[in-house]
Amino acid sequence: MVRLFFYEVNDEYINYLLKFDNRIMYTKEEDRRFKRKYIGILFQIETNYYIAPFSSYKPEKHDKMKDTIDFIKIGNKAIINLNNMFPVPLEVIQKVNIEKISEIGYKNLLRDEYKLCIPKFNKIIENSHILYKQVTIHDMPIKNRCCNFKLLEQKCQEYNKNRYTTEM
Repeated sequence: MVRLFFYEVNDEYINYLLKFDNRIMYTKEEDRRFKRKYIGILFQIETNYYIAPFSSYKPEKHDKMKDTIDFIKIGNKAIINLNNMFPVPLEVIQKVNIEKISEIGYKNLLRDEYKLCIPKFNKIIENSHILYKQVTIHDMPIKNRCCNFKLLEQKCQEYNKNRYTTEM
């Protein structure tokens, strides 16, 4: 059974992927108060694990938008752009324990986002698989706003191989 969790993704891995696809959300290390959290619906597509990053909800922009195959509102707290999902090796992610976050406002925001994600869980998983097929198999125009899933899968595998061989 797949469960909903929030995950942090290693900055080194994000920076690595940015070399190959500029649609990867930058983690803004130098000016952030908190590490960017990535939604922890760790789903598998074929043999790869994928994660979809959260983005902040911007009322002026997102109030007008409706959920689509690649865009899902998480109440008025956050959004998930599935077009920005990317493959991850399990070694570069870490489950976020919301209760251990010291800043109360941020802890409450993550709690709220988590609660709002629960009823959307199946939709997020289903949409991610449909979107992946539309982009990689059917070559639909939506691919123009998506990460290059196949290239990133290849780079994810190379990252894993490079880490494994350098650790030996």
